[in-house]
Amino acid sequence: MEANKKPLTLSIVIPVYNEERYIKKCLSAIKKQTVKPFEVIIVDNNCIDRTIEIAKKFDFVTIIKEEKQGIANARNKGFSVAKGDILGRIDADASITKNWVKACLKSFEDDSVSAITGPGVTSTTPIIRGKQVFPNIRTAYWSKIYLFAATGIMRVVVLWGANMAIRKDAWAVIKNQVCSDDKLVHEDQDISILLAGNGFKAKIIQGLDIYTDGSTYFFWPKFKEYMLRSFKTLNYHKKLGTLNNSKAILKPLILIYIAILVSIFPTLIFAIASFLFFIIPQQLFKVRLLLRSNISKIKGSQ
Repeated sequence: MEANKKPLTLSIVIPVYNEERYIKKCLSAIKKQTVKPFEVIIVDNNCIDRTIEIAKKFDFVTIIKEEKQGIANARNKGFSVAKGDILGRIDADASITKNWVKACLKSFEDDSVSAITGPGVTSTTPIIRGKQVFPNIRTAYWSKIYLFAATGIMRVVVLWGANMAIRKDAWAVIKNQVCSDDKLVHEDQDISILLAGNGFKAKIIQGLDIYTDGSTYFFWPKFKEYMLRSFKTLNYHKKLGTLNNSKAILKPLILIYIAILVSIFPTLIFAIASFLFFIIPQQLFKVRLLLRSNISKIKGSQ
């Protein structure tokens, strides 16, 4: 950074909806940062549990309210009031590594970069009957596969909402273009395509790491909806023609084929595992109910 250049400031925005299981760990990780953020904004998206009560115990947190339900609406509200030059965005179940803020600000010393994202170390095993199988098995592999595959297929650098940051001036350009319908688009993919379509450069930073709970992706209905909504997002922007202009920053077409080749096998494995771990416990439960019913009938006829 040039000697006479004003240091950048970073606001961290965290949309929350009933996150009492995670919010303390999330905010504790922010408290331990080697470089402190300018501000931390919690956006209360109608929590009815202890999330806000817990968040109020951290004196560096500002809490605001967004009554219109949806993560995109909560994010928009947080970004609209944030005062930092850089708008960081993480999920409530994300624990940023101690140098996250430092790495984030360092990345934006490159004036050509308007947005960044990074991988996350996640759980790799499903939850069965309320308990996670081998909870200590964690890896960044799945998040890296996602970032690579999504970037290849969409031909733009795809930001991951759990771990991203964007320049405030770039947000000012696209904020009136974003889609707030969480059923129609993934809000982070929506932002990614809009940034590329407006000529803003985004970058994946390998040192921008978080720890987060990824076990819910083994829940088949969520995994299925997540995949389908990615294609809805892409189709939504194709209809809008977001990337059909000279400003658009697109990855080479060949990257689509490379992304498919690299990611298709692990994605299929993940999808099959997600499906089986959802279906098998259900079927076993039905079998137990049937056996109990039959045993009750037999005892009743004796």
